[in-house]
Amino acid sequence: LGDGCDKEMLHEMKELLGLKNVTFHGRQENPYQFLKFADLFILSSRYEGFPNVLLEAGACGTFSLANNCPGGINEIVHSGINGEVSNIENHEDFAQDILKVLKQEHDANSIRNSILSRFSKDIIMKKYEQVLGNL
Repeated sequence: LGDGCDKEMLHEMKELLGLKNVTFHGRQENPYQFLKFADLFILSSRYEGFPNVLLEAGACGTFSLANNCPGGINEIVHSGINGEVSNIENHEDFAQDILKVLKQEHDANSIRNSILSRFSKDIIMKKYEQVLGNL
């Protein structure tokens, strides 16, 4: 999903590698319909501030595999519950992690609850109020 500066290169790679089952949907106003039915969400970022997309995938009940990069990934991903963290720079291991995760069963409700129990609007608003109240 999405469009960006690597779009053309990715299309060329798809053709070069003969990946017939890869589909590019471009930018979508509602990505949640895709996240909800995905087998796995992969976050390949090399830098993140706070990766909201991991929260969005988790809220849809989708398990995530995220690159271990600077940012809030390790605050969101609870290994084995709502995702795994791997190192994308080691391409072979990352590919094996994808295959391993796809063979596992994941409970969508447990994934959703893992996110909602820590990042719901009510919880986050209380934390903001505490921080702002201490100023």
